[in-house]
Amino acid sequence: MIRQRPFMLFALIFLLGPQVQYDVTGQDRIGRGGAAGLANPSYSIQTIRDAHTDTSPVFVVQNELDKLIDSDGGGACPISAALIAMQTVRSMAGATLHPQPHRYALQLFREQPELKEGRIPNDRFVNLLKKVAAAGGKIDVDVETVSATNSRHTETGPYWSQTNGPDLSLNPGELKILSYTVTTASGVWLGRHFVLLKSLEGEQVRVVDPTRPFKDYQYAIQFRGDEAAPKAAVILDNLSRNDENEPIFELNTVFTIKILGTHKNKNNPSMASVDQIKAEIDLLAKELQVEDKLTSPTEWRRRGARFGLPGLDLPTSEGGSNWSAEQMLEVFRHAGRHNLNLRDVVGGAHGRPAIKLESDFAKAAVQDLIDGRAYFAVAITEEGAGTHTKNIQSRAIRDGNGFRLTGSKLWNARLRQATHVVLYVQAANGRPGKQTAFLLAANHPGLEIVDRYAHGLTGNSFGGLKFDQMYVGPEHLIGEDGDGGDLFEEHFLYWRLMQSAAAIGCGERALEVMAERIREREAFGGPIGRFTHLQQPIGEQLTKLRMALALSREAARYFDQGNYDAAEPLVNGIKAEGVEFALAACDAAMRAHGALGYSREVDLGDRVRDLMGLRIADGTTDVMRMTVVRDAYGHDLWQMAIETNTPQSD
Repeated sequence: MIRQRPFMLFALIFLLGPQVQYDVTGQDRIGRGGAAGLANPSYSIQTIRDAHTDTSPVFVVQNELDKLIDSDGGGACPISAALIAMQTVRSMAGATLHPQPHRYALQLFREQPELKEGRIPNDRFVNLLKKVAAAGGKIDVDVETVSATNSRHTETGPYWSQTNGPDLSLNPGELKILSYTVTTASGVWLGRHFVLLKSLEGEQVRVVDPTRPFKDYQYAIQFRGDEAAPKAAVILDNLSRNDENEPIFELNTVFTIKILGTHKNKNNPSMASVDQIKAEIDLLAKELQVEDKLTSPTEWRRRGARFGLPGLDLPTSEGGSNWSAEQMLEVFRHAGRHNLNLRDVVGGAHGRPAIKLESDFAKAAVQDLIDGRAYFAVAITEEGAGTHTKNIQSRAIRDGNGFRLTGSKLWNARLRQATHVVLYVQAANGRPGKQTAFLLAANHPGLEIVDRYAHGLTGNSFGGLKFDQMYVGPEHLIGEDGDGGDLFEEHFLYWRLMQSAAAIGCGERALEVMAERIREREAFGGPIGRFTHLQQPIGEQLTKLRMALALSREAARYFDQGNYDAAEPLVNGIKAEGVEFALAACDAAMRAHGALGYSREVDLGDRVRDLMGLRIADGTTDVMRMTVVRDAYGHDLWQMAIETNTPQSD
C-alpha cells in the first residue's frame, strides 16, 4: 500500500443512519464524442472554490444547514453534498453557477420538509441529486449507483465486481459522490458520510468533504477480501490516522451524476468554459501522445480547431471567441502541464497582430488560423539584435506603393512549421529606432529559411531568414510604417504573460510527479519521502509558483482593463521569476528521480531543457529583472545599465 504523510487533520463529520440502495438504470457511458464540451470534475471543483467569496458564496457548508435538521436526525451532509454537486455540474457543463445557493437550500427544505430528518435513503438522495443538478432546466442529467456486496442499503444491487472493485475513474461530464460507512474499531456501525470525488491518483483519492469543502481530504484505497473476491470491500484509509482505535471508513455506494446534454449551442467555443477547454486539451493530448505527435504544433492547431482552441483569444468579429487574458492565462497554464511546447498551440499566438490588417490576404490568413490550417511564426531577433530591438539592421525601403526588404534574421522558432511569418525590420520612413511589421506567407518569393538547432523546445524548428531586395506589397503592412515598435510592445506584453503561465503549469506538474516519486520509491528500508530534505523543495517551489500565479492573475486583470502600464512591470517580473521558479521545480523533480529523471523514460529532463530555452526566449531573465528595477526605482538606473561610457578626450 502506498502511503504519504498527511496534509491535514481529519475534521469531525456528521454521521447518518441506515440508507436504502436504489438502482438507477442509466445511459451508456459518455464517450469521446458525447463528452465533447464537458469539463472534468477536478477542474470544475477548483473553479468553484476560486469563485467562492464571503460576499458571493458558491458553497453551502454542512454546518450552515445542520441547525435545520431535527435534533434526533442525522447531519445535513447529503443536502450540502448535493448542493456542492449542483455547482460542480453547472461548471462542468459551462453553465453559470447558482447565484444564491443558500436561498435555494431554504427553498428545498420548504418543498421537501422530509429533508429535516437528515437521514435520506438512497432513492431520495438520487432524486435530490437529479433535482438540484438540473436546477434551472438547462442541464439534463442521470444518476447511476453501484454498491458493495455487503451493503445493508440494497438487496438487489447493482454491485461492483469483487474482482475489479468499483470504477472510481474521472471522466468529463461525470461527477462521482462517494458514500462510506463509519464503523468503530470494535465493529459498532455509526452511520455514513458523503463526499465528492475530486481526483484519483494511483491508489489514493482526493475528495471534497461538505464539512470543509475548501480543501482536499486524501485517502489511500485498501482492498479487502479473499482469493476469490479480493476487492469485495474497499476501505478509505485516513492518511492522518495515528490511532488504531479511530473509526474505519468503508466505501458503500458510488453515485455517478452523468450530464446527458445541455440546452445551449455546444459547438460555439465562445460559450465554453475554461474547464471545458481544459478537458478537451486533456483528451487531445492523449490522442496525440499515442500517435507520438504530442509536441506537433500543426497537429494541435488542426485538431484543436474542432473545439475552438486556435481562436480563443481572437475577436468574435473575426470568428474567434474573444476570451479575456484571465481566461487565457488558465488555458496556457494547463497546456504547460502537458508539455512546454504546447505554449504555441493555444489561441492566435503570433497571429494576433494580423487582425490589425484589413487586406484580403490578412483576412484569409486569420480565417485559416482560426480553422486550424495556419500557424504563425515571428521574426524579430538578428545576430546582432536580440532583446535590444532598436539594433535591428534589416531594413525596408519604399518601392512605389510597396516595399523592398533586405536583411537577415536569426534564432527564430517555428519557421519550418509556419504557414505565415510576422517580420520586423527598420522602418522605411527613416526615423531612427523605428520598426515596421509585415505579414508574409512563409513561402513568399525571396524569403529563404536557414536552419539552426536548439537543445530544447524541439516541437518547433529553430533558425532564421534571409531576404535581399524582396518585394512586399502594401497588403502585407501591419498598421503604418514605423508602428512596429508599438505593435511589438503590445503583443509581447500579452505573449510574455502567457508564456509564463505555461511555465508555471509545467513546474506544477513536475512537483506532482516528484511527490509521487518520493512516496513510491523505496531505498534504505523505506520510501524516500521519509527523508524530509526531499520534501523541502516541493514546499518551497510550490509556494513560489503559487506566488507567481497570483501575480500573473493580477497582471491579467490589468491587461483586461487596458491598464498596460500597471501590467508591464508585473508581466516582466513574472517572465523572469515565474520561469526560474518553474525551472527550479523541474530540476528538483528530475534529481529526485535519480538516473530515471535524466532518462527519456520520464519527461522531466525535457522540462528542464525546455525551460532553459524559455528563460532566454521572449525576454531574458536578466533583462526582465532590469526592467522591474527601472519601473520600481527609476529610469536612471536603466540608463546607467545600457549607456556606453566613452572616455572623454582632452
